[in-house]
Amino acid sequence: MNKTSDETIIIENIFNNSGIAYFNDNLKPLLENIIKELYFSDREVVLLLKLCHIDRALFKFKQAKEKTLIYNTKQYLKSCIKSAILETAFDNLEPID
Repeated sequence: MNKTSDETIIIENIFNNSGIAYFNDNLKPLLENIIKELYFSDREVVLLLKLCHIDRALFKFKQAKEKTLIYNTKQYLKSCIKSAILETAFDNLEPID
């Protein structure tokens, strides 16, 4: 196999593992595009992507959109997804007594 086909398989696996199939046809192409871009820019991070991260990112995006005007929707959502992947681990931490 060549590098391009290997990367295509990896990206398809990320799509499957992240649960983007559950999203409607309007949102799914945007999510696929963002995931591909994240794969080529932050591979280690995007390999951790799960449905809970996308849900969190969309929630945070909607919150931000209510408070401010977002000029670059795709870039902002990409940042939300990356942040969700990195921050979700902190949600599971137990407080130290």
